[in-house]
Amino acid sequence: MIKFYESISKFLQFLINVLFVLQIVLMILVFLTASYWFFDLINSDIFSFAQPIADSITDFVRIFYDREVQVGGVYIDGTLLLFDLISLVFVYLVSKVKYYIYRAIDSVNIQIKQVKSKMEEQFNKELQKEVEMNIKKANNVAVLVRFTAKNLMVDAAWGGNPDDGVQETEDEAFKLFYASLKNLPGCKFAKTDDKMLIILNDFNKVDNLLSYIEISINRITADMRKKKWLVYGNIAVDVYDNTANFKKDVYPVLERLLSIKHKNEPLCLGNFSIRYKLQPNPAFNLFMKGRYNLGQEYEVWVLVKKN
Repeated sequence: MIKFYESISKFLQFLINVLFVLQIVLMILVFLTASYWFFDLINSDIFSFAQPIADSITDFVRIFYDREVQVGGVYIDGTLLLFDLISLVFVYLVSKVKYYIYRAIDSVNIQIKQVKSKMEEQFNKELQKEVEMNIKKANNVAVLVRFTAKNLMVDAAWGGNPDDGVQETEDEAFKLFYASLKNLPGCKFAKTDDKMLIILNDFNKVDNLLSYIEISINRITADMRKKKWLVYGNIAVDVYDNTANFKKDVYPVLERLLSIKHKNEPLCLGNFSIRYKLQPNPAFNLFMKGRYNLGQEYEVWVLVKKN
């Protein structure tokens, strides 16, 4: 379709060029013949060089018109005058035709732009689909959770060792946490030192998993506070595909995110945020927390549950 419109545009531009040349030729002929005719009337040979052209035009015009013009009782050959008048009219008409051709070219160019715009839009849609398909290949989710406990009954005033009972309280928090999430379908759990790793092989269920994690941590925090313990969780989440080296590429990222020590809300990097934004009706909002040096500089995002 574009080639068709471009061909029309080129043809119209060529036609304008032809008409322009024709106008120039006619104006030159009008100038030469009018000047020759005028100086011939006053018996001057200044424009005698134009006689062959004037004679040829006269012979041609006489095919259609063969009359003489009477001026002051003298009969004058009016073929050149008639040619000049007709040429001037023709030049004027050509200028009008050129105006409408220019408008036609503008219209064709608009059509070309519209077609190109539609093609570009279609190309961008197809490219966007391809990009989204590649992004969605990352379908596995890894969540790393760490609990931190602090005895509210131990401080400078009350005295006591702040480390007493911390490990036991954190272990209890992990047990409660695991008990509330262990029946979630599609999840695998692993306890490593002071952290719990959760693996989910279906990204479409990530909202369900993160919601359960938030509810469970909030419940544990509330229960522990009744026992005079402040317990909060650090949560890191990442997404990866089946080709990723989990121990080398995924787990270290989760540990670095935990080092930021953001309380009770999941942290993620840009790759997870891009993948999550493709989810229909997500349960969490993504907010930029900032840029952090985690081995190298990364943008870190916070997942905040919608009300």
